[in-house]
Amino acid sequence: MRLASPQANGGLQILRRGFSYTDGIDEGGLLDAGLFFIAFQRDPEHFITLQRRLGTHDALNEYIKHVGSGVWAVPPGLPDDTRTWADHLFA
Repeated sequence: MRLASPQANGGLQILRRGFSYTDGIDEGGLLDAGLFFIAFQRDPEHFITLQRRLGTHDALNEYIKHVGSGVWAVPPGLPDDTRTWADHLFA
């Protein structure tokens, strides 16, 4: 948290949340558990900048196994007078 804070990154801020999960026992007899991480930011480069910083300075890296990631565009909510996304996009 400290390394990802805006104070440690020149004001760079993302909204982030982690969700723990447990999915039973894997084939090797080990607990299949982890952390699902979701973040919202205006520019994906912000997340890349933070990840690069954490990748070189975070003492917990030896316990982390990255499985996958993705980037999705999440548009803002609809105005009260709009019925569908098409109404808003093509007005």
